[in-house]
Amino acid sequence: MRDTAKPQPEQLQSGVRIRATDTAEDPKIRLMKRLEASYYKSIPMKKKSPVYAALDLHSRHSVLGSMDHGGKTGAWMRFATEAETLRAQVARLRQARRPLFLTMEAGALTRWASAIVRPLVERLIICEPRHNRLINSNPTKSDEADVEGMCLLLRLGKLKEVWMGTDRTREIYRALVYELLNWRDAQRQLKALIKARYRQWGVLKLHGLKVFSKTWRQQYLPQLPGEEERRMILRLYAQHDHAVAQWKETLKEVERVGKAFWEVGEFERIPGVGPIAAHVFSAIIEEPGRFKTKHQLWKYSGLGITDRTSDNKPLGYQRLDRRGNRELKNLSYHAWRTACKSTTGPNAIKAFYHQSRQRTGSVRHARLNTQRKILESMWLMWLRQKRFEPEKFALKTDYSSG
Repeated sequence: MRDTAKPQPEQLQSGVRIRATDTAEDPKIRLMKRLEASYYKSIPMKKKSPVYAALDLHSRHSVLGSMDHGGKTGAWMRFATEAETLRAQVARLRQARRPLFLTMEAGALTRWASAIVRPLVERLIICEPRHNRLINSNPTKSDEADVEGMCLLLRLGKLKEVWMGTDRTREIYRALVYELLNWRDAQRQLKALIKARYRQWGVLKLHGLKVFSKTWRQQYLPQLPGEEERRMILRLYAQHDHAVAQWKETLKEVERVGKAFWEVGEFERIPGVGPIAAHVFSAIIEEPGRFKTKHQLWKYSGLGITDRTSDNKPLGYQRLDRRGNRELKNLSYHAWRTACKSTTGPNAIKAFYHQSRQRTGSVRHARLNTQRKILESMWLMWLRQKRFEPEKFALKTDYSSG
């Protein structure tokens, strides 16, 4: 008869079952199995996939929705736009104990809402609405469809993130500066309207700013044809005087809050950059580290170059990108204009402008190069915590020739 091998008894060592013959006959096999067991125990568990959520904010009601990693959408929640309700609805999405990624479009309510939900999520993304073509081109647009589209773009990583600060003092400072700029624009509109009314009623000889002065305006009012016209002009003068008074009061508040920021005083050392320009740059930028390169700063300031091609063929000429912050572009233009006036003495900005003009042969290109250089210098001063250095802005030979 053929001998049949008896099953060998097993032993439990370090959580691995090995046969007695293995322990007695081949200690190398036993060691390998022990190492194998310890290896698999050391492998961490697979991380849970995140939940992708989107919030569509409105003044009365908002919509919150979610999507898992596989693309399956969750239930939509429509609720009143209130702080406690918003906090509770976002907290409900964390019951699955998965990482929560939340996105919302930049808008008037974004800063308020982001301060509420930021502590509740692993990542908060403020996205640019103009780049969400999947949402804008939807023929059946609705709040629920917008939320689903944002969840999908967040899951695919196709959202363009917008930087938004969290410093409350900086937020108030920024709001004050924009209030100051709004009163400036109101003065411009009223001045244009006052002159237009005068010309409409036959008063054509208007000498510069005298027509807006409280003293000199008395010489223009009698030239109007009747009492009704004078009453209308006086109402416009009252609105203009109110705008001027509010602008001055807001400027005092801007200067009071801006004293806490050291970079404002350093910006004023740059030729052509005045106090208001320094406040505008500091308030709008908020944090210099938000820009990784100077090209991002130029694009944000409306000084970037756009170039469109198809099939390696240009679709028009290179031009300035129309998108961007117009106030920063306007700031750099007035700084260049002030520093390069004939009545201004030799300075680094004027030297750089002449150097760029000789190199490019174009007044326009030299001006744009100087505007970019001014913004770049202000950004680097703030980022590196350094003062303005004229010798690094332009060559010494050009600076001395002025």
